[in-house]
Amino acid sequence: MVIPDEPLEFRELCEKVGLALIMGQKVQYSLVYFYSVYHQVNSGWSKDKSKEKANFYLSKAMGNIVNAIKKDDCLDQKLFEQVIQFKKDRNWLAHDFDEESTRFLAVNERFQHYIDVMDNITQQALLLIKNLDQVGKAMVPTGT
Repeated sequence: MVIPDEPLEFRELCEKVGLALIMGQKVQYSLVYFYSVYHQVNSGWSKDKSKEKANFYLSKAMGNIVNAIKKDDCLDQKLFEQVIQFKKDRNWLAHDFDEESTRFLAVNERFQHYIDVMDNITQQALLLIKNLDQVGKAMVPTGT
């Protein structure tokens, strides 16, 4: 049996997929800790309650924390729309990318397209984390 050479872009795609997946986890952490800070400041949650809620949301799918943020109306509409778009793209990566891409990658097609998509997901994550951090810092009184 002859195994074809690995396409040149394969390793790069694998690296980009891994980074995009990790960044999805980082966004989930950012959302959870933003939510905890929001409730400490606005609802009087204790540090223990915050930690308990953070552990709960970190053990669940990202949609759970997104739904909680929506229900509690914690973010302005523009930033929340970024969260929704990121969740959609991250869910595609986690649940649909493999099935969609296999037929193309198996015949050495569309590598650059998927590399670009992974870069986009990573860039979205970086921007979202930065924006959540800024909003969170603005909630906390200076000197705290």
